[in-house]
Amino acid sequence: MDEAAASIVKRRLAVPAMMLLETMTPMNMVSASMLHVLSPVWRAALPASRIEDIAKLLERREAIPEFVKVIDAAEEARRKDAKERRNERRGPRSTRDAKSEGSEN
Repeated sequence: MDEAAASIVKRRLAVPAMMLLETMTPMNMVSASMLHVLSPVWRAALPASRIEDIAKLLERREAIPEFVKVIDAAEEARRKDAKERRNERRGPRSTRDAKSEGSEN
């Protein structure tokens, strides 16, 4: 799950993926069954072992909410890192900014 979540976050698809998963939650058993039935078609894009792993994961009722939490945590970490990088690029605040802030108070 962590690898898939990282891939989703890397592509900046966290919000659409979480929305899709949340709407799919009531039908996770149906989705798992469809993966089993359509596995010959999916094998063109994914290895058979990966398809089986995904299908088994979807058979567990709590799997989708867990996956959503993992995606959310990965997205939060990405946002925190991006914010820290932005702050590092800006550097320390200039003395002019500090003076203007002091005069406003």
